[in-house]
Amino acid sequence: PYVCIVIAAAQAAGVRIQGRLIASTAESLEPELAGVPPLTLRPPQKSPLAGAVQQLADIIPWFTHNALVHYLSPRGLEQYSGGGWGVRDVCQGPVELLLGLGCAAPVRDVLLRVMRAQNPDGDWPQWFMFFERERSVRAGDSHGDVVFWPILALAQYLLASADASILDEIEPFHGQDPSTAQRACVWNHVERALDVIDRRTIAGTALAAYGHGDWNDSLQPADPRMRERMCSAWTVTLHHQTLTTLARALRIAGRPHTASQLDCQAEAVRRDFQRLLLADGVLAGYALFEGGEIQYLLHPRDQMSGVRYSALGMIHAILEDLFTPGQARDHLRLLERSLSGPDGLRLFDRPLQYRGGPQRLFQRAESAAFFGREIGLMYMHAHLRYAQALARLGDAERFFHALRQANPIGLRELIPQASLRQANCYYSSSDAAFSDRNEAGAEYERVLRGEIALDGGWRVYSSGAGIAMSLIVRRLLGLTQEHDALVIDPVMPVRLSGLAALVVLYGRSIEVHYDVRGAGCGVAAVDINAQLQPLEYEANPYRRGAARIPKAAFFAALKSDRNIMRVSVG
Repeated sequence: PYVCIVIAAAQAAGVRIQGRLIASTAESLEPELAGVPPLTLRPPQKSPLAGAVQQLADIIPWFTHNALVHYLSPRGLEQYSGGGWGVRDVCQGPVELLLGLGCAAPVRDVLLRVMRAQNPDGDWPQWFMFFERERSVRAGDSHGDVVFWPILALAQYLLASADASILDEIEPFHGQDPSTAQRACVWNHVERALDVIDRRTIAGTALAAYGHGDWNDSLQPADPRMRERMCSAWTVTLHHQTLTTLARALRIAGRPHTASQLDCQAEAVRRDFQRLLLADGVLAGYALFEGGEIQYLLHPRDQMSGVRYSALGMIHAILEDLFTPGQARDHLRLLERSLSGPDGLRLFDRPLQYRGGPQRLFQRAESAAFFGREIGLMYMHAHLRYAQALARLGDAERFFHALRQANPIGLRELIPQASLRQANCYYSSSDAAFSDRNEAGAEYERVLRGEIALDGGWRVYSSGAGIAMSLIVRRLLGLTQEHDALVIDPVMPVRLSGLAALVVLYGRSIEVHYDVRGAGCGVAAVDINAQLQPLEYEANPYRRGAARIPKAAFFAALKSDRNIMRVSVG
């Protein structure tokens, strides 16, 4: 009952097994992968981190594969019976993977598919089916953050491509017959979404209302009245990010007036974020506005949930520069002291209380029997955003350590408590092996002391693999391809000095060599084929910002054969 394959001595051998609904031709054997550029890492010689770099190099093709599963075939290992595109997920993993690898063209297709899924009222469903034949199968509502994601992804695409023509592309709203109904361009879709965003704010503030929930699907409000009276600090940071990113993109698209309006709205969000969501110097996870007073939840003042700190808002406030440098340092200390475990960052400092009956604050968090995924608190997606925030701050050592925690290859060398896991796939979570939620609530401190085994959670089907790939390319190697400039901002420990990578930038293969000194961040010099490049620097309130090389200067320095770029860091 076995197939045996005998090969001659070779360095590598492989077997491709494919299942298809229709017959394939030689020309269409692997069209999805043909346009994905390679990425190769070469560890620095004699570095104590050489093994860790090799493990990262080994996981890159698997993370790419996992991200393509999520993007091209919404049927992951854990969703063999069927799955759809979650709007917030498809606007992160696939978009960040493709833009990180310089593949802007497929992102256009993703965006148009997402626009066709938008409801005529301007909002999107929580998820919709990928295949046209299942187009009517979709969620009936969505959480309060979902409306932001397609607009943010569109803005990121514009920054990478300068393809303003997409704004005039005609796409119907969901449920409209394209042949008879009034059709709208993409910008009309954006306008309706912005109207939804404008309407959904806490009365008297610029803060986005919670709605049916936020990124954490376990925290849907138990009391429907909370939807309009409560806000999530994380959704507020996403609101600010969407406005500022879209404003930058619209200036590229030749719409400066609208861009200025969005910048004014973003500034109002920033002011209310500082004024209303920070209490005693600590960012609240949630704020409930009642009778002219503010009740802070998931905060040291919280007397209801038992949770004092929530990580997501803190992470994204750092990423979006909503904190002052001093506030960022204070919250980084909180993240390290109260929200970190052996396997990575945790969503809260402790689990919400399991009730199993009538719910008081949040639905699934109080009733779900399984202690894993969001309930188990170590959700890898949030950990990756934490790694991204560390890169923004320039904390090279902790950033690289966080990347290693997300890599299943050699994980038990780094985290002895980790149970055996499949080593060639992305895990959405790391789940403490408690028998039930009561035990987890009573003995949670044992996780932080390293006394509980940590199991791998949901595999493969996740936006996280694409985010991880984007972090490797755009944060570790520090290479971002925008429409007018190559942005260079590597963050890596000094012990990685000598690391080299073979990458594809703007369609050209480049060897990149890193000389790392000092703090492990901040570009000092870049030369391409021994030609020193002119550098401009972006703003970063926490450290020296990213360097920019104009795209024209980059191409002018290239040769027809081997191209070498040397980056001096620190």
